[in-house]
Amino acid sequence: MGSLKALANGNPFHSRSIEMNSHALDDDTILVEGWLREDRFAPVYALTGEKIEPGPVHHMVIRLRLGGTPPTILDAEAEMEHVPLEFCRSTLETIQRVIGLEIRAGFKNKVREMMGGEQGCVHLAHLLTVMSQAAFQGHVALQRKSRQPLPGSLDAVEGLDSLMGSCRAWGPDGPKVNDLKTALAKKGR
Repeated sequence: MGSLKALANGNPFHSRSIEMNSHALDDDTILVEGWLREDRFAPVYALTGEKIEPGPVHHMVIRLRLGGTPPTILDAEAEMEHVPLEFCRSTLETIQRVIGLEIRAGFKNKVREMMGGEQGCVHLAHLLTVMSQAAFQGHVALQRKSRQPLPGSLDAVEGLDSLMGSCRAWGPDGPKVNDLKTALAKKGR
């Protein structure tokens, strides 16, 4: 099979970038900011036949304040610096619907239900679902700034249900789970 890398000629006609940062607010609370920027580098034509010149398509930000275990959205806000239609900004209030939502299994589906579809914005919902992993990682990083005692069992590991099955390494026989089981067995000796 050939390499697709060779086909990327350095002249994209469209780009989308997503960036995220987490900020510690206190020992249990973080602020997560996520930006989605989408640009078009060549003219296109709308379904109506109107020519649309190159330039920014979407540029938006979501800010979440999270705390607790599992991480829970305590506050949320969104801004749309650039959108294809002014009408798009009418969906900004949908971000308020996720306040109180826990970042755990099923989060992405809940966000799509609450913020997607005809009453929402697929781009805002997409940014938030992508942010959930960064928010979870930022929250875990904050909790692990200092060494914590090893729990007595797998069932006592806070947040483990969010990690189990999230990737091959956290599968039932993956290296992360096996390392944890080994450490617990050594502690029990």
